[in-house]
Amino acid sequence: DKEKTDELLDQAEDRYPSQILGSHHVVGEKVTDAEATAFYRKCALDGRAHGAKVVLSIDDQEMDHQALHTAESAIDLAKEAGDPIIPHIGLILGEVGQYSRVINIPFTPVTHESLPFVAAPGQMTASELMATRLIMGIVPPKKYGILGHNIAYSVSPAMQGAAFATTSLPHSYALIDMEDVDEFVNSDFWNDKAFGGCSVTIPHKQAIIPHLNELTEAAKVIGAVNTVIVKKLGDAPRVLIGDNTDWKGIFNPLSRKLGTASSSYDEDKVGTALILGGGGTARAAAYAATRLGLEKIYYNRTPSKAQDLADSFGGTVASSLDKKSSDSSNTLGSIMKATNGEIRVVISTLPAAAGFELPEWFIDETLEGPMKPVIFDVNYKPYWTKLLHQADNVGFPLVRGSEMLWEQGVGQFELWTGRAAPYKVMKSVVLENCLPEEEEDFD
Repeated sequence: DKEKTDELLDQAEDRYPSQILGSHHVVGEKVTDAEATAFYRKCALDGRAHGAKVVLSIDDQEMDHQALHTAESAIDLAKEAGDPIIPHIGLILGEVGQYSRVINIPFTPVTHESLPFVAAPGQMTASELMATRLIMGIVPPKKYGILGHNIAYSVSPAMQGAAFATTSLPHSYALIDMEDVDEFVNSDFWNDKAFGGCSVTIPHKQAIIPHLNELTEAAKVIGAVNTVIVKKLGDAPRVLIGDNTDWKGIFNPLSRKLGTASSSYDEDKVGTALILGGGGTARAAAYAATRLGLEKIYYNRTPSKAQDLADSFGGTVASSLDKKSSDSSNTLGSIMKATNGEIRVVISTLPAAAGFELPEWFIDETLEGPMKPVIFDVNYKPYWTKLLHQADNVGFPLVRGSEMLWEQGVGQFELWTGRAAPYKVMKSVVLENCLPEEEEDFD
């Protein structure tokens, strides 16, 4: 009943953030390919479903491709009709249909080794499923790595390697220390058919761009690439896409912190981010602050670099971090007064060796109010910078560069693999490598 279905979908979309799966099970009887294809089309719910699942029954193992083939036919029909292309989940019941679970890639139901019995005949554990796919070549090994120079300190190989191992993916992740980008793009690694993409760090985030076919919107606006993704369909030439997940490494933890502190904000004030520094990470910070809905104040020892940020992302350049001055210069204090601003976030992209600390007047005035700004230092080594010590001593909430590291790495993993990253594992690896020895005991 289309009318009732639409009514239920309206209620579900209005009340819940959940995604909608259209599902149809055929139990105990065979259907034709045309009928199975029609079930997929029906499960798409006129473009309102986020996934279509069809479960079939067969009595002949030679038919164990039916669910997959008819799903592919349904996708082709959706393309011809201009309908949304959504994941199609195709399974066949029973032991006779176990192979359908192997070749169904999105959202295959699995059991777990710890359970005393399987929930359904033919169900496999995730380990069994991935091992079978590896043997059959359904998931070919790919090569990933991190490109940079003087990057022996990088935690990314350990983090991404652990992520691949946890998800039973056969991929590798190497450290590629090269002084020149041209050397890399002419290397066997870059030109290998198994090349799946790479992380890009200093000093190559801009230099890699001319060697890519496409840039995402974030990479274009930020003007830097920290992630290369390889897309290849059939025999078509590969497409190299540049993205930037650094901003997500800043946005995600700040979004969580700001959400929990929202009750202490002064609604009459303009929420503002103070961004320190003027390089590529500062551009990612400005992009993230914009996505968070914050106004921006920039400070850098080289005012022209701060002005570049303001020209690109909007905001105001502070000539100093003083409260006021005898002349008419734009001090931090004067900007806050003129804009009715409230500093809710301080993002420092300055090197730890700079030993930066916030001015005492700012600390004192902030402590007088209910709102404590989140202090984000992008350095992940050392674990404690002077800025973080200062902020911790007065009770300001902190975000460290180690959190940015695993957040941007999670984003990279998901762009490369199309699957959810093992967040807890990646976080643990980063903390194991970043925590001082006396603080390595964490939950």
